[in-house]
Amino acid sequence: MKKIIRIVVFALLVCLLIPVTACKRDEYVDPVLPEDYEVDPSGRIKVSTYLRSGKDSEIALDNWIKEYNDKYPKVKIRKEIISWGDFPVQVASGDIGDVYYSSDVDVYKYAIQYKAAMPLDAYVENLNIDITALYTAVYDLGCYNGLLYMVPSDISQTVYYTNTTLLEQEGLSLPPMDWTWDDLLEYCSRIRKENEDGTYSQTAIYIEGAQTCYFMPFFSGWGGKWVDSVNKKVNFVSDEKVLKGVGQVFELIDKGYASADNLRGEIAAKYKGLQYPQNYAFYPVILWQSRVTLWNMHEELGLKMDVSPVPKTPALTVSGDVFGYIAYSKTKNPDAAATFSLFLLSQEGQVAFNNRVGGGIPCTKEGIESGIWRIPYEESEFRYDAFTVYPEAFVASWAECYVPPEIAEIINKYIATIIPEHYTNTRSYDNTLKALEQQCNETWAELYKEG
Repeated sequence: MKKIIRIVVFALLVCLLIPVTACKRDEYVDPVLPEDYEVDPSGRIKVSTYLRSGKDSEIALDNWIKEYNDKYPKVKIRKEIISWGDFPVQVASGDIGDVYYSSDVDVYKYAIQYKAAMPLDAYVENLNIDITALYTAVYDLGCYNGLLYMVPSDISQTVYYTNTTLLEQEGLSLPPMDWTWDDLLEYCSRIRKENEDGTYSQTAIYIEGAQTCYFMPFFSGWGGKWVDSVNKKVNFVSDEKVLKGVGQVFELIDKGYASADNLRGEIAAKYKGLQYPQNYAFYPVILWQSRVTLWNMHEELGLKMDVSPVPKTPALTVSGDVFGYIAYSKTKNPDAAATFSLFLLSQEGQVAFNNRVGGGIPCTKEGIESGIWRIPYEESEFRYDAFTVYPEAFVASWAECYVPPEIAEIINKYIATIIPEHYTNTRSYDNTLKALEQQCNETWAELYKEG
């Protein structure tokens, strides 16, 4: 019996001695700081992250921690690596670090639905952080209802990865940095090769057609306004300019200028012999980390690759992603969690995080201009300017950044099938958009009524 009692007492002592960062956290951090409050970060925090580029991403994280500790040496930081798919469950359950990785897509979910994000505006003011150092569109994607929840660490913007070997074979040079949609169509007409049987042996553009992110610049690129957040509705057919923008995708396919990975029906047979990247000139991609993978793919096939900016449309928009970190709303160490997150907005933080392959494109103007992110290729063989040529035209690449998740889910579902349904005569793209608009607006009206 005495032995059992000793075991129980020992177990209780162990529980009492568990570090604070491992304890269950029940109280939300007060987002308001006293007027004369002095931020003095110390103690321990845990940062939960996802390795977007494998070990290279961990190096970027280590650099960030080191630079932060040079300024705030009293804070001890422990790393936790989590797979991307596990984040929602761990955030929702509270089994997450004091600071954790996120993207613009998840800000609403983590901050509003899960209530797992601490507003950082009071710390921004207390620490005199200049938020004008960021492009407004980038900063706003970390906010909800005017409050900052996710501190941006880096961005990715759509570029057209370009098979320069194919262009040279057709007597074409790389597109100029200010090329237009009409210029793209001219390139397409010179690149497309049609066989006697009506099939294509070469075409211009490879499209990931099931992705909303590919369609996003077409929603607004011809001057349309696809979402009305004030009146809580979408306008995919009500706004003719949105419909016209989406129609450009189908015109490309109809003319033999582009093929999609989810193309179906008779027209798919015309493109069936094509392989990427050998038979394509352009591939629109958002993720910055893709440059290394695609470079290696081209190189292994004896092809040269470069990048071209998105061609200008009548109302230029360039879709992209914003990544960053969130301070957990129930952290026991808010000073450390807040200052560690917000350190990313400093030039030191941007340089530390983004001057390695595992980082990204800086999210501050000074960081972009510094050129520290232009790696791993020489400037003479890779047009890095293509990634940042239109920062003022930046828009989020996912519907979740603009509408409630219930509406975004509907949009993603319809867009995933809009191309195959059109080309199998199941439903034309304009009728798909009509049905999409109707279901979104009916659902949003119900949500608004409930809210």
